[in-house]
Amino acid sequence: MRRLFPVLLFAIITTTACRSAEVDLNRLHLPPGFHISIFAETGAHPRLMAFSPGGVLLATSQSDGLVLAFPDPLHTGKAQRVVKVLEDLDVPHGIAFHNGKLYIAETNRVVRYDWDEASLKATNPQPILETPRSGMHSTRTIVFANGKLYVSIGSSENVTPEKDPRRASVMEFNEDGAGGHVFARGLRNAVGLAYNEKTGTVWAGDNGRDWLGDNLPPEEINDLGKTGGDFGWPYCYGDRVIDPANAAEGARRCPSTIPPKVKYQAHSAPLGIAFYYGSQFPAEYRNSLFVAFHGSWNRSVPTGYKVVRIPLPDGSTPGTPQDFITGWLKPGETKKGEWMGRPVGIAFDSQGSMYVTDDASGPIYKITYGK
Repeated sequence: MRRLFPVLLFAIITTTACRSAEVDLNRLHLPPGFHISIFAETGAHPRLMAFSPGGVLLATSQSDGLVLAFPDPLHTGKAQRVVKVLEDLDVPHGIAFHNGKLYIAETNRVVRYDWDEASLKATNPQPILETPRSGMHSTRTIVFANGKLYVSIGSSENVTPEKDPRRASVMEFNEDGAGGHVFARGLRNAVGLAYNEKTGTVWAGDNGRDWLGDNLPPEEINDLGKTGGDFGWPYCYGDRVIDPANAAEGARRCPSTIPPKVKYQAHSAPLGIAFYYGSQFPAEYRNSLFVAFHGSWNRSVPTGYKVVRIPLPDGSTPGTPQDFITGWLKPGETKKGEWMGRPVGIAFDSQGSMYVTDDASGPIYKITYGK
């Protein structure tokens, strides 16, 4: 059932519904010289993030229907308070600022708001485009790049070909939401989108299908390129490997599909992705792609539950993925609920610090180097 039209307000959250008080930072491991702290105890289930024009961090909380703001006006490294910007939204997930406006992607539409930096209020909601709302994957992610708006729309089924061509795709729109068309197809659930400044293209993390065993298919990171194209699902996965569920059609289609830039352990669930162009981290970390692996459910031994760095020395060619933050899942923790948290979104501030959301335990973490 559709939620009511969003209520706009400015309030401080007092709920303590999430388990953020149980987070033990000593469990989390990072490379030498890096430090992790809790930037905000959200009291919600934060997913993706964006910084306002004035440098205030905002995050969506899809299961709570919220958009929250976390001002840190004194730059203490910890949010001064949690501000409820929007509520009663329909699975809010994607978030972006563009030309001073706030954009929120709900499950069936993208809405543009006027943004008041002084009061942290979002007003005058204007729906600019619609997306299909039903099906297996409900999140919608957005990114602005090259004068266009890109929107990811996950598949409605695990491995069944779609009747609606907008599903299992990344669509391209004009900045005002007009002129929509499928840009990249064959992406089962591209939850994470990010713009690569070095290649001038949008990259996407893609969650592979279920029920092919513990180690198939590989999770993917794809460069969508200048013109998009077909990335294979549901006919093939990985480097054009034909899916047995759609073998006959796969034999015809798969040779012309685009293989991923990076293949990773099956069922790790890549969600948020972000490129690092700052100067705070050591030089070898620049131009890297960071990926938040939310963690598995369709695997006998859980995997994921970590943030991984993919080096891109020339900005395009991936090196070997390296663990960056681990410890949300300990060895031997094999049952649902044993993990401490599940990372989702990644963002960087103007100082080059990293922020990571955790929609299981509720906090937003801040990662710095050498301080």
